Formats: sequence, structure tokens, C-alpha cells
Amino acid sequence: MSPRVEILVVALVVGLCQVALAEEPIYRLCVPKIYLKECQQLLADPSEAGIRMECVPGRDRVDCLELIEQRKADVLASEPEDMYIAYHRKNEDFRVISEIRTQQDKDAPFRYEGIILVKKTSPIHTLQQLRGAKSCHTGFGRNVGYRIPITKLKNTKVLKVSLDPEISATERELKALSEFFSESCLVGNYSTYPNTDRSLKKKYANLCALCEKPEQCNYPDRFSGYDGAIRCLDKGKGEVAFTKVQYIKKYFGLAGGDTPAEGNPDEFEYLCEDGTRKPITGPACSWAQRPWMGYISNEQAVRTPEKLDQLQHRLERFFANGLQAQNKDAAAHLLIQPNAVYHSKDSAIDPKVYLERAGYKDVIERDGSAIRKIRLCAQNDAEFAKCQALHQAAYSRDARPELQCIQSVDCVLAVSKKEADLVVVDGNGWAGARRENLQPVIFELLDPLETLVAVAPPSVGYRDIPTAGVKYDETSERAQLAAVFLHGGLGVDKCSIRSNPEGQVHIVPASELEKYKDYQLLCGKTDRRPVTDYQSCPVEVQLPHAVFIRTETTAVEQETIKHLFSAFSDKFGAHGKFVDVFAIFGEFQQGHPNVYFDDKAVAFITEIKNPYQDEQIVQQLKCESRNKIKKN
Repeated sequence: MSPRVEILVVALVVGLCQVALAEEPIYRLCVPKIYLKECQQLLADPSEAGIRMECVPGRDRVDCLELIEQRKADVLASEPEDMYIAYHRKNEDFRVISEIRTQQDKDAPFRYEGIILVKKTSPIHTLQQLRGAKSCHTGFGRNVGYRIPITKLKNTKVLKVSLDPEISATERELKALSEFFSESCLVGNYSTYPNTDRSLKKKYANLCALCEKPEQCNYPDRFSGYDGAIRCLDKGKGEVAFTKVQYIKKYFGLAGGDTPAEGNPDEFEYLCEDGTRKPITGPACSWAQRPWMGYISNEQAVRTPEKLDQLQHRLERFFANGLQAQNKDAAAHLLIQPNAVYHSKDSAIDPKVYLERAGYKDVIERDGSAIRKIRLCAQNDAEFAKCQALHQAAYSRDARPELQCIQSVDCVLAVSKKEADLVVVDGNGWAGARRENLQPVIFELLDPLETLVAVAPPSVGYRDIPTAGVKYDETSERAQLAAVFLHGGLGVDKCSIRSNPEGQVHIVPASELEKYKDYQLLCGKTDRRPVTDYQSCPVEVQLPHAVFIRTETTAVEQETIKHLFSAFSDKFGAHGKFVDVFAIFGEFQQGHPNVYFDDKAVAFITEIKNPYQDEQIVQQLKCESRNKIKKN
């Protein structure tokens, strides 16, 4: 072959390879936007060359599911609860294509299996005979020690959970367990409100009777957790324990390795759902399982076996490189843990089937639809979309009671007429809500760094404000009210107060205080403080967004609503453990700021602690003749 022909052949081969490469799709991995940079860092690793994937930011995982549905993304690293949301969005369009397993259980079909453990000498042989037994649980609200037992015992008609509207959803479950078991160890926070928590533990004291510290009934406790529930049965006074298989093996020295056995496996058996028993040295008879985490895609991306294989191969390479990444936190945020193993499914499975195979769909839905829902009103399409997203995320993550979204042109009136239960009102709407006999029960809390403060040079005092001038953002109603508040008692017409570009007194959010190191805070008429003390000296007076209810709402319903929003805050607030699943604060839709709540809020509270955020004070500060401005 001549050199010229060789060159042509090489060029042709290279050209064909380039065409083939160009035909290969670039798969779009959707990630919550707070992890976008970390995803990009993993893909920027040299070992990722040629993997042909890119990171697409979604607001959170709920948004990522929508982007996959809209074909704006192809795949998402997800947990079973996310798969449940996908099932309720458009089940037939989503597919679970692979799993994220652990090294030690890489061949197990489920992440873990919930089991019932009894002593071999126990007279308990059926689920019905559990009534009156002394029970040991991992902890309140946990899967194998609480949610699964309630689900299965209820589904088999052994446990009856009251639908009494006079007690909260949480108390209904506690009451049922208290009446079913004679004594228990069920530690944890029964409510995020300490007084309610104490009250429930006092009312249902038998649920704490078997704990190492019954008066505390909280972590740490020797008889709590996966191994603690077994210990409660083995060393304590328990007669039945709810835990998972992995810890049975560990506790009784059946897992191999050098871990010493804490108990004698010959003295215990698994209680099976059908009334039989099995030795714990053999296969377990679990009555519910938690599925593995995994990757979820859309039907179009994996329509053929070839497409499925191609996407799985890309994910496997991405996952393998993630395991080797130096930034372990970045990998963990994308569900790649150091001991994780990627496992491709033989075929793509729709989420409903995937969850039902494990019996986990019933666990998520354990309270069914019989219990009354809390109806949140939406006044526009953006609010309705956010309500729906919150409902999906909250229900899948065990926030109860269930939220229902109602749309109306006048939500205050809708609540007043009992067409809805809740309405979110901004500071300007408080007076109108009051006129309809509504009252606030939940308030947003702004990030402390967004709190407005007044700063001035050391030479400028409170009495100098009219002559020194005040500079603030006139497009912000919050800042305008703060300026009027600052002038209080100085004899200045509140309707004449304007921002002075040359003003020496500045009203700014605390986040900007780095520029005012040589200034001091103006705190009241005589007090001056260093700028580092900003949290004790706000000039924030605007009323926050608040959740309003009817004034005749019962005390139990009020407590239920507070508990629900406390759960929202703990799970989806700015510092919540599931903020990547659904971000309840921050921008929800581009072009629609402050949907329901201020984008800069971070949590929910049940009491306003700033004494200046008072309805009467705000009303006195407002100037009705002032032109309407764009709300901040």
C-alpha cells in the first residue's frame, strides 16, 4: 500500500470514528443546583474524558423529575421517595435503570429488610398475638422500627389507628401503639415543640417504659437504634423487637469478621408474617423492605435494550470515577458513597413496580387518604405549582397530615368561607386577613444576614439623623419602613422621608456590614454598638409572610398545622436535611419572586421575636399617600 493510500485510509477511519462519536448522545445528569459545581468538578476529572455526560441544574430533585419528564434532562440520582414522586407524576414515563448498593450487601435485592425478632421460648406465633406484648423499636418515625410496623399491622387489620379529628395525626399513631403494646421503648422527639413532646410522652408513658432512661425517652439510649432494639429484647424486658437483618447478623456475630457476638443466636427466631418462625442463622422472613437508591430516567432515553445499555455504561463509568474523586463530599451529594457499588438493572422498571416489589409503597402511604387533608390555597399558577411540588415532597418524606392544593382568586375569602384551611399572606395583607376573622400561626424567618440595620460614623448620633440624611434602597418597602421607623420621635413628617444619596446614616442588610467596619450601629435613641452586634439591633419592622387560619380553628388543628410547618422547615428549609429534594425557600420559578414566602427566608417559626415587627407599629409607620413601590 502506497503512503498516499495509507494516509487516505487513516483519514477515513478517523472520520468514521468522529461521525460515530458525534452520533453518541451526551447524557444530561440532572442535579440540584446547590450541587452543580460539585457535579461539574467530578466530570472535569481527567479520567472522565470521553464519558460524554453533562450536569444540568434543577432547582431540586422534584424539579429534576420535571426536567426529565420534559426531556430537558435524562437521568437523576434518586432515593426511593423520589421514585414515589415520579410514580405519582407520570409513572409510565419514568424508569428505574440502576441501583446504588453497598459493598457488603452488593448481592442483596434490597437495601435492608425489616424483621420481627422474638425469643425462641416466646408464646408469640402470630401477628395477632403481638397485642399486649412488650415491644422494642429503633425509634420514633424511623422506617423499620416505626413506619413499617404501623403499616403492616394496620394493613393486616391487627392494629387500628383512630381517625379521631380531635387529636393530631402523630398522636393517633402513638395512641394506637400505646393501646396495642403493654410497654415499649420508642425513643425520639414526638414533636418538634418541647412542651408537646413532653405532654405526649406523659400521656403515653408506657411507650417509654422499657427504655434505659424512661424519663428521657430520647437518644442516646442503650435500648434504641437498630442494635439497641435487639438489646432491649435480649438484655431488657422486651418480648418483640423491630429492626433490620444486617444488625441481627452483627449483634449475634453472624456477619463474619472479628466482631464479637453480643447475644446467643440459638435463643432467637424471626417471626414471619404468615405465623411461622425461622432461625436467625438462616434466611430472614422480612415483612417489608427498603429499596436501594438508584438512577431514574425517562422511557424515551431507554426505549431499546441498546439505549438502556449505553446509558447504564456511561453512568457506571461516571460512578466509578466518582468513587475515586478526591472531593468525597461532592461525590456523596450525588449519592456516591465510599462503600457504594453501581448495579445495572437487567431491564428498566417503572417506579410503581420497583416500590411495590419491596412493599415500600404501602409504607409511604401508611395513613391512606381517610385522614382529613390540610387545604393550602394558591392565588396564582406559580403558587399552585409550588403547593403541588411541596405536597409531593412532603408526603413522600412522611410529613403528615397530607397537604391538598386549592386554587382561588381570593384566598383570604376562600379560607374565611371554609373552602380552604390555610392562606399565606404578606405583610401588607395582614389587616385584610384580620378583617375576615383570620389569625396568623406560622411566620417566615429571614436569614439573619438579611436583617436591616442602621449604621453611621461614630460622629453621627440619633439626633443628627434629620441633618445627616439617611441613605437606603427606595425600591424596597422594607427599607422605606425602616427609614420611617428610624426617624420616629424626631418630628419629621413620615410622608416626606426620602433616601439621600449623600446621607451619612445607611440602612443596609447585615450581609453588607463588611463595608462598614469603621461605623457603628444606631440602636435606639442613645445606644451605639459595634457592627458585629447586628442581631441585637435591627431596624426591621415590616411584617413577614405568615400562614393564616380561621380564628375558630380548634386548638388540636392549630397544633397539627404548627407541627406540619415545623416538619416542612426541618426537612425543606434553608438548612433542612432534604433541601436538595425540595427547596421551600429561594427562587421557585424564574420571573416569579417570593412565591408564598420571601426568597430570602430560611425557616418557619411560631412566634415573632423582633418586638418591632408589630401590626400596630407598622400601621403607624405607613404613609397612605406614598406612591406604591415594587415590593422587595
